[in-house]
Amino acid sequence: MPSVSLEGTNIWYEIGGEGPNLLQIGGAGFAHDNFANVVDDFRQHYSVIDFDLRGYGNSDRPDQDYSMETWADDIADMLGQIGITRTHVHGTSMGGMVAIKLAAKYPDLIDKLVIGCAAAKCDRTARIHFELWKFIARNAGMDSEELATEISTKALTRQFLDTDQGKASIEHVRGMLGRNCSVNVFSSACDAMIEMDLRPDLPNISAPTLVMDGDVDVLTPLDMGPDGAGNRYIAEQIPNSELYIFKDCGHTNLLEYPEESIDVIRRFLDA
Repeated sequence: MPSVSLEGTNIWYEIGGEGPNLLQIGGAGFAHDNFANVVDDFRQHYSVIDFDLRGYGNSDRPDQDYSMETWADDIADMLGQIGITRTHVHGTSMGGMVAIKLAAKYPDLIDKLVIGCAAAKCDRTARIHFELWKFIARNAGMDSEELATEISTKALTRQFLDTDQGKASIEHVRGMLGRNCSVNVFSSACDAMIEMDLRPDLPNISAPTLVMDGDVDVLTPLDMGPDGAGNRYIAEQIPNSELYIFKDCGHTNLLEYPEESIDVIRRFLDA
């Protein structure tokens, strides 16, 4: 498997397809698997750069403190090593938070930016969610039914979970969590989301930006409580941005509405 070494840590990547570059950044626990429902279509139109963040998937998993800036620095270093000077970026959930830091700190790397179901700062409810995830992971394990169920019931809508696909999705989530990170890395990632404040980064993003979220996302909602900053705030604070809201959708538009997600993202990137 191709990889680059960042200060002794191997970062896995894979490039597939032809066209403009498109880097995909997955969410906490899911790594590049996050894009399984959309990657084949994107590869028909873009040169898709799949990779796993430090700590995840096929990359090395050192026990360390993690932050959005750590991961953003890794991405900039990785792109430099593989000779990519500019790319579209699509980050979802925690990957969207990393994408915010990347676009603010390394603006020359970014053509267009897509942020899905992210947050610039967690409110108390979101922080409680992530503390609970840490507790379950430490006591039941990353591949436990308890953790997969907790995450699924926060990320997916009631309507979707009541379908056969929804029921199968819980096992799908369980498999991704079990194979893509350790308890220590997952806990540190949760801490990174709890502690982050990306609000100062938003005005520094110069790339045209698409912000997406489901209208019933309870994990990283359109509007956080007063102590947080959700997706609507992100779109309002990035100078050249637009907001797209998926109707009757939770935190995982790529799973619940993959065709609509593909259409919305491609129209934005190709405009």
